[in-house]
Amino acid sequence: MASAVVDTRRLLRCDTLDGRTLLDIGCGSGLFSLAAHVLGARRVVSFDFDPQSVSASETLRSRFQVPPERWTIHQGSVLDEAFLGRLEPADVVYSWGVLHHTGDMWKAITHAARLVRPEGRFAISIYNRVTRFPDRSSMWWKIKRFYVRSPGAARRALELAYVTNHMATRLISLRNPLRPLLERGGEGRRGMDFWHDMRDWLGGFPYEFATAGEIFEFVHDRLGLELIYLNTVEGNACNEFLFRRPH
Repeated sequence: MASAVVDTRRLLRCDTLDGRTLLDIGCGSGLFSLAAHVLGARRVVSFDFDPQSVSASETLRSRFQVPPERWTIHQGSVLDEAFLGRLEPADVVYSWGVLHHTGDMWKAITHAARLVRPEGRFAISIYNRVTRFPDRSSMWWKIKRFYVRSPGAARRALELAYVTNHMATRLISLRNPLRPLLERGGEGRRGMDFWHDMRDWLGGFPYEFATAGEIFEFVHDRLGLELIYLNTVEGNACNEFLFRRPH
Protein backbone atom coordinates (compact mmCIF):
# COMPACT_ATOMS: atom_id res chain seq x y z
CA MET A 1 0.00 0.00 0.00
CA ALA A 2 2.78 2.43 0.91
CA SER A 3 4.50 1.91 -2.45
CA ALA A 4 1.22 2.61 -4.29
CA VAL A 5 0.90 5.93 -2.44
CA VAL A 6 4.51 6.83 -3.30
CA ASP A 7 4.02 5.89 -6.97
CA THR A 8 0.79 7.89 -7.19
CA ARG A 9 2.43 10.98 -5.71
CA ARG A 10 5.37 10.63 -8.07
CA LEU A 11 3.29 10.30 -11.23
CA LEU A 12 0.73 12.95 -10.30
CA ARG A 13 3.49 15.33 -9.10
CA CYS A 14 1.65 16.24 -5.93
CA ASP A 15 1.70 15.33 -2.24
CA THR A 16 -2.04 15.44 -1.69
CA LEU A 17 -5.31 15.12 -3.58
CA ASP A 18 -7.34 17.08 -1.02
CA GLY A 19 -10.62 18.28 -2.49
CA ARG A 20 -10.04 16.70 -5.91
CA THR A 21 -11.96 14.02 -7.75
CA LEU A 22 -10.14 11.12 -9.42
CA LEU A 23 -11.26 8.73 -12.15
CA ASP A 24 -9.30 5.44 -12.24
CA ILE A 25 -9.69 3.80 -15.66
CA GLY A 26 -8.87 0.09 -15.57
CA CYS A 27 -8.68 -0.02 -11.79
CA GLY A 28 -7.62 -3.69 -11.53
CA SER A 29 -7.34 -4.63 -7.86
CA GLY A 30 -8.25 -1.09 -6.81
CA LEU A 31 -4.91 -0.43 -5.13
CA PHE A 32 -4.26 2.91 -6.79
CA SER A 33 -7.84 4.03 -6.23
CA LEU A 34 -7.30 3.30 -2.55
CA ALA A 35 -4.03 5.25 -2.66
CA ALA A 36 -5.95 8.24 -4.08
CA HIS A 37 -8.40 7.98 -1.18
CA VAL A 38 -5.50 7.87 1.32
CA LEU A 39 -4.08 10.99 -0.35
CA GLY A 40 -7.31 12.81 0.45
CA ALA A 41 -9.33 12.69 -2.78
CA ARG A 42 -12.83 14.03 -2.22
CA ARG A 43 -14.27 11.29 -4.42
CA VAL A 44 -12.82 8.40 -6.38
CA VAL A 45 -14.63 6.70 -9.26
CA SER A 46 -13.13 3.47 -10.59
CA PHE A 47 -14.09 1.14 -13.39
CA ASP A 48 -12.75 -1.92 -15.13
CA PHE A 49 -13.90 -4.09 -18.01
CA ASP A 50 -13.09 -7.27 -16.07
CA PRO A 51 -15.76 -8.30 -13.51
CA GLN A 52 -13.13 -10.03 -11.36
CA SER A 53 -11.21 -6.76 -11.10
CA VAL A 54 -14.42 -4.98 -10.10
CA SER A 55 -14.99 -7.61 -7.41
CA ALA A 56 -11.40 -7.27 -6.16
CA SER A 57 -11.77 -3.49 -5.92
CA GLU A 58 -15.04 -3.84 -4.03
CA THR A 59 -13.36 -6.24 -1.60
CA LEU A 60 -10.52 -3.76 -1.03
CA ARG A 61 -12.98 -0.92 -0.47
CA SER A 62 -14.85 -3.01 2.10
CA ARG A 63 -11.64 -4.10 3.86
CA PHE A 64 -10.54 -0.49 4.34
CA GLN A 65 -14.10 0.64 5.16
CA VAL A 66 -14.28 3.36 2.54
CA PRO A 67 -17.88 4.58 2.07
CA PRO A 68 -19.26 3.93 -1.44
CA GLU A 69 -20.10 7.61 -1.81
CA ARG A 70 -16.37 8.35 -1.44
CA TRP A 71 -15.28 5.50 -3.71
CA THR A 72 -17.65 4.35 -6.45
CA ILE A 73 -16.82 1.27 -8.54
CA HIS A 74 -18.34 0.33 -11.90
CA GLN A 75 -17.91 -2.33 -14.55
CA GLY A 76 -17.46 -0.76 -17.97
CA SER A 77 -15.23 -0.11 -20.96
CA VAL A 78 -13.30 3.01 -21.90
CA LEU A 79 -14.38 2.29 -25.50
CA ASP A 80 -18.09 2.42 -24.57
CA GLU A 81 -19.24 5.98 -25.22
CA ALA A 82 -22.69 5.39 -23.69
CA PHE A 83 -21.11 4.20 -20.44
CA LEU A 84 -18.60 7.07 -20.35
CA GLY A 85 -21.43 9.53 -20.94
CA ARG A 86 -22.78 8.63 -17.49
CA LEU A 87 -19.52 9.60 -15.78
CA GLU A 88 -18.66 13.11 -14.63
CA PRO A 89 -15.36 14.68 -15.71
CA ALA A 90 -12.72 14.50 -12.99
CA ASP A 91 -9.90 16.67 -11.69
CA VAL A 92 -7.52 13.75 -12.23
CA VAL A 93 -7.97 10.98 -14.82
CA TYR A 94 -5.57 8.11 -14.12
CA SER A 95 -4.93 5.02 -16.21
CA TRP A 96 -1.69 3.12 -15.65
CA GLY A 97 -0.83 0.39 -18.17
CA VAL A 98 -4.39 -0.10 -19.39
CA LEU A 99 -5.22 1.83 -22.54
CA HIS A 100 -2.79 -0.20 -24.67
CA HIS A 101 -4.72 -3.38 -23.78
CA THR A 102 -8.13 -2.26 -25.09
CA GLY A 103 -7.70 -3.20 -28.74
CA ASP A 104 -8.05 0.44 -29.87
CA MET A 105 -5.43 2.43 -27.98
CA TRP A 106 -5.81 5.78 -29.73
CA LYS A 107 -9.58 5.74 -29.32
CA ALA A 108 -9.16 4.78 -25.66
CA ILE A 109 -6.74 7.67 -25.07
CA THR A 110 -9.13 10.08 -26.76
CA HIS A 111 -12.11 8.93 -24.68
CA ALA A 112 -10.12 9.06 -21.44
CA ALA A 113 -8.78 12.56 -22.15
CA ARG A 114 -12.29 13.89 -22.69
CA LEU A 115 -13.06 13.14 -19.05
CA VAL A 116 -10.41 15.56 -17.75
CA ARG A 117 -11.82 18.80 -16.36
CA PRO A 118 -10.33 22.18 -17.33
CA GLU A 119 -7.02 22.56 -15.44
CA GLY A 120 -7.28 18.87 -14.55
CA ARG A 121 -4.54 16.26 -14.91
CA PHE A 122 -4.33 13.26 -17.20
CA ALA A 123 -1.91 10.52 -16.04
CA ILE A 124 -1.28 7.54 -18.32
CA SER A 125 1.40 4.97 -19.03
CA ILE A 126 1.79 3.29 -22.41
CA TYR A 127 4.10 0.50 -23.57
CA ASN A 128 7.21 1.80 -25.28
CA ARG A 129 7.76 0.90 -28.94
CA VAL A 130 10.92 -1.23 -29.29
CA THR A 131 12.39 -1.76 -32.75
CA ARG A 132 15.71 -3.41 -31.92
CA PHE A 133 16.37 -7.13 -32.37
CA PRO A 134 15.69 -9.49 -30.62
CA ASP A 135 13.18 -7.72 -28.39
CA ARG A 136 10.96 -5.98 -30.92
CA SER A 137 7.46 -4.95 -29.85
CA SER A 138 6.11 -6.50 -33.06
CA MET A 139 7.64 -9.83 -32.06
CA TRP A 140 6.00 -9.71 -28.63
CA TRP A 141 2.67 -8.87 -30.29
CA LYS A 142 2.86 -12.18 -32.18
CA ILE A 143 3.95 -14.14 -29.09
CA LYS A 144 1.17 -12.70 -26.96
CA ARG A 145 -1.46 -13.36 -29.59
CA PHE A 146 -0.25 -16.97 -29.91
CA TYR A 147 -0.25 -17.40 -26.13
CA VAL A 148 -3.83 -16.22 -25.54
CA ARG A 149 -5.15 -18.27 -28.49
CA SER A 150 -3.37 -21.51 -27.47
CA PRO A 151 -4.59 -24.43 -25.35
CA GLY A 152 -3.13 -25.03 -21.90
CA ALA A 153 -0.31 -27.34 -23.00
CA ALA A 154 1.01 -24.84 -25.53
CA ARG A 155 0.86 -22.06 -22.94
CA ARG A 156 2.89 -24.15 -20.48
CA ALA A 157 5.48 -24.80 -23.20
CA LEU A 158 5.77 -21.09 -23.94
CA GLU A 159 6.09 -20.32 -20.22
CA LEU A 160 8.90 -22.91 -19.96
CA ALA A 161 10.69 -21.31 -22.91
CA TYR A 162 10.32 -17.88 -21.27
CA VAL A 163 11.76 -19.09 -17.95
CA THR A 164 14.62 -20.93 -19.70
CA ASN A 165 15.57 -17.82 -21.66
CA HIS A 166 15.29 -15.68 -18.53
CA MET A 167 17.62 -17.96 -16.55
CA ALA A 168 20.12 -18.28 -19.41
CA THR A 169 20.29 -14.51 -19.78
CA ARG A 170 21.07 -14.10 -16.10
CA LEU A 171 23.70 -16.83 -16.18
CA ILE A 172 25.46 -15.20 -19.11
CA SER A 173 25.51 -11.88 -17.25
CA LEU A 174 26.84 -13.61 -14.07
CA ARG A 175 23.68 -13.02 -12.03
CA ASN A 176 21.85 -15.51 -9.82
CA PRO A 177 19.27 -17.16 -12.14
CA LEU A 178 17.09 -18.43 -9.27
CA ARG A 179 16.67 -15.24 -7.31
CA PRO A 180 13.86 -13.71 -9.45
CA LEU A 181 12.00 -17.04 -9.44
CA LEU A 182 12.05 -17.42 -5.67
CA GLU A 183 11.60 -13.90 -4.34
CA ARG A 184 8.07 -12.74 -3.55
CA GLY A 185 8.38 -9.44 -5.32
CA GLY A 186 10.59 -7.52 -7.64
CA GLU A 187 11.11 -4.15 -9.25
CA GLY A 188 8.27 -3.25 -11.58
CA ARG A 189 6.11 -6.25 -10.63
CA ARG A 190 3.41 -4.25 -8.82
CA GLY A 191 3.18 -6.78 -5.99
CA MET A 192 3.24 -9.93 -8.16
CA ASP A 193 5.65 -12.82 -7.78
CA PHE A 194 7.68 -13.97 -10.80
CA TRP A 195 5.15 -16.55 -12.02
CA HIS A 196 2.16 -14.22 -11.95
CA ASP A 197 4.26 -11.47 -13.51
CA MET A 198 5.31 -13.79 -16.34
CA ARG A 199 1.72 -14.84 -17.13
CA ASP A 200 0.56 -11.24 -16.89
CA TRP A 201 3.18 -10.28 -19.51
CA LEU A 202 2.62 -13.21 -21.88
CA GLY A 203 -1.17 -12.95 -21.62
CA GLY A 204 -1.35 -9.18 -22.03
CA PHE A 205 -3.25 -9.11 -25.31
CA PRO A 206 -4.61 -6.98 -27.05
CA TYR A 207 -1.23 -5.27 -26.98
CA GLU A 208 -0.32 -1.92 -28.53
CA PHE A 209 2.68 0.37 -28.14
CA ALA A 210 4.05 3.75 -29.15
CA THR A 211 7.11 5.90 -28.73
CA ALA A 212 7.00 8.70 -26.19
CA GLY A 213 7.05 11.14 -29.10
CA GLU A 214 4.02 9.54 -30.74
CA ILE A 215 2.01 9.78 -27.53
CA PHE A 216 3.07 13.39 -26.94
CA GLU A 217 2.15 14.47 -30.45
CA PHE A 218 -1.24 12.78 -30.26
CA VAL A 219 -2.27 14.09 -26.83
CA HIS A 220 -0.70 17.55 -27.19
CA ASP A 221 -1.27 18.35 -30.84
CA ARG A 222 -4.57 16.55 -31.47
CA LEU A 223 -6.24 16.58 -28.05
CA GLY A 224 -4.88 19.91 -26.81
CA LEU A 225 -3.40 18.89 -23.45
CA GLU A 226 -0.09 20.24 -22.10
CA LEU A 227 2.72 17.96 -20.94
CA ILE A 228 3.76 18.38 -17.30
CA TYR A 229 5.88 15.32 -16.67
CA LEU A 230 7.44 12.54 -18.73
CA ASN A 231 9.33 9.45 -17.61
CA THR A 232 10.78 7.44 -20.49
CA VAL A 233 12.14 3.90 -20.37
CA GLU A 234 14.31 1.55 -22.36
CA GLY A 235 12.90 -1.70 -23.65
CA ASN A 236 9.47 -3.24 -23.21
CA ALA A 237 8.22 -1.18 -20.30
CA CYS A 238 5.85 1.75 -19.95
CA ASN A 239 6.56 5.40 -20.64
CA GLU A 240 4.69 7.56 -18.13
CA PHE A 241 2.98 10.84 -18.97
CA LEU A 242 1.26 13.55 -17.00
CA PHE A 243 -0.73 16.09 -19.03
CA ARG A 244 -2.82 19.09 -18.03
CA ARG A 245 -5.95 20.37 -19.73
CA PRO A 246 -5.75 24.15 -20.13
CA HIS A 247 -8.53 26.29 -18.69
